[in-house]
Amino acid sequence: MTAEPMNYARKILKKVSRSFALTIPMLDDQIKDEVLLAYLQDRILDNFEDEIYPPDLKLQKDLMDRVSRIFSPVVYDRSSDFEIIKKNSSLIEDSSLQELTRNIDLVYQGYQSLEPKIQQVSHKWLQEMNQGMQKYLKKEVETFAELDEYCYYVAGTVGGFLTETIIYKFEIDQQNQKLLMDNFNQAGLFLQKVNLIRDIREDLESRDKHFWPLKDLGISEAELADPECREQAMQALEQMLLDLKNHIPALKKYYQALPEELKGYKKFFAVNNALGLATLDKLNNNPEVFYGDKPVKTSKLTFLNIMRSPEKYFFKHAARIKD
Repeated sequence: MTAEPMNYARKILKKVSRSFALTIPMLDDQIKDEVLLAYLQDRILDNFEDEIYPPDLKLQKDLMDRVSRIFSPVVYDRSSDFEIIKKNSSLIEDSSLQELTRNIDLVYQGYQSLEPKIQQVSHKWLQEMNQGMQKYLKKEVETFAELDEYCYYVAGTVGGFLTETIIYKFEIDQQNQKLLMDNFNQAGLFLQKVNLIRDIREDLESRDKHFWPLKDLGISEAELADPECREQAMQALEQMLLDLKNHIPALKKYYQALPEELKGYKKFFAVNNALGLATLDKLNNNPEVFYGDKPVKTSKLTFLNIMRSPEKYFFKHAARIKD
């Protein structure tokens, strides 16, 4: 790997994602840089989907297509796309996300040093993510089926890249390859839904959209936010958590299909999902989801317990949900 781009990638990761800055360094050396660069390219795409205020759908779609094209295997002069991305990075409010986007050319330099096969796999899933994100730029999530589709596009695709990458890089037998491919999407859906449930109050207050399927839940945005409608809101939360729990058996199947030699990836998976399970516990029957001053999160003690023994915590808490 080229030193300067990779040094920058590691530095900016700490600024744009505390959770992945924690878990990506845990990964096995054979895939650590690949996952880091893929995460950063996905994040740049997500910046134009989610971080531009006020939204400008036509411009957002154009910029997202340029990001996807930059990270494609196609040989072309990228200077114009780089220039336009850099210029429009100023539309992103968060300074760290703006910095990452402004340095897309540096991220791409690192990306170029990856194996051609990894670049091909990465772009396949980036394209899928881009198409789905654009679909939901305008479309609202109203049903649980649409929620699953949206979460596949923004998070399941990440699992697809991770899974195809480890299958390519490591010796995994056919039976376990099938188990991994059959279950990666539900693992992505689980973590994304945890975030969407936890962030509902903030999304209702300060964003133009949220991702709770209100049509299926039979509740309005106003009722979710109104303490007078607490009973209906808590029923909606219960339905969201029941739907979330449906994905937990797939988490266990996926983890158990990973070979022993992937010690880093297994820890990465266990930590991320143990934190998700711990957050689920905090969300359960908790009115602070709607009426608290800040998003619900796990305690420092729980976090330390997870970091001390992530696999043990993951299996203990996942075991409470029946297969």
